[in-house]
Amino acid sequence: RGERVFVERIDIEGNTTTLDQVVRRQFRTVEGDPFSAREIRQGAERIRALGFFTDASVEGTPGTNPDQVIVNVDVEEKPTGSISIGASYGSSAGVGLTFGFSETNFLGRGQGFALNITSGSDSVDSSIAFVEPALLGRDLKLKLNGGYLQTDNSDANYDTQEINLSPALEFPMGEQTRLEVRYRLFRDTVSNIDSGSTALTSEEGGKTGSGLGYTYSFDNRITGVNPNSFMLFRFGQDFAGLGGDIKFVQ
Repeated sequence: RGERVFVERIDIEGNTTTLDQVVRRQFRTVEGDPFSAREIRQGAERIRALGFFTDASVEGTPGTNPDQVIVNVDVEEKPTGSISIGASYGSSAGVGLTFGFSETNFLGRGQGFALNITSGSDSVDSSIAFVEPALLGRDLKLKLNGGYLQTDNSDANYDTQEINLSPALEFPMGEQTRLEVRYRLFRDTVSNIDSGSTALTSEEGGKTGSGLGYTYSFDNRITGVNPNSFMLFRFGQDFAGLGGDIKFVQ
C-alpha cells in the first residue's frame, strides 16, 4: 500500500467543437478525489465510446506536489453529422423527395438530433428525435421523439393520418444496467372511405391512444473484464390504455 495520491486537475486538449464538460463528465473522478488508475482507464473507454473522436488518450503526469497527479486528456475530433437528400419516381407513386439530417454531437454538447422527411405525391412521412444525455448535469438521459404520417393514395379505399409523441427518461440502475421509462401519445385517423371498402375501415374518424412503457438493458461493453467479448440484453414493454380509445400490451 503506497501513499495516497489525489487528482490535482483534469486538462482537456484537442476538442475544437466538443465542450469540455462533455469529456469531463465521462470521469467519475473530479479534482480533489483520490487518484484511481482503474477509474481513469474506464473514463478513457467511455470517452472513446462516445464516437465523437478518432482517437482519445488519457495519461497521468506528476502535479505541483508529490501527492498530486494531473490527468491529461488529448482527443482528436471527427465528423459526427450527416445530411442525406434523395429523389425517386414510380409510375404509380409519382415523384418522391427525401431529406435527412442527423447529428450525434449537436452544437458540441453531446446531444443527439435527427430529422427525416419523406414526401411523395400521395404520402408524407416525417420524424424528429432529440436526446440530451446529461439532463441537469446528471447521468439522466432525456429523449423526445415525434412522428407524422399521412397517406392519400388514389388506388386505396381510404386515407390515413398518424401522429405520435413520446418523451422518455433513462437512468442507471447499476454500473452495467439502465432503465428507460416513457410515455406515448398517438392518434390514428381514417378518412375519405370509399363505399367498396372492407368492414375494418367502414367507419371514419380517429382513435387516440395513451400509455406508458419501459426498457431494461444490461450492457457490459465498457466495464467487462474481457474487451473482446461482451453481452447486450434489452427487454421492454408498452402498455396502452391510460386514457384514449385503444388498449394493448406490447
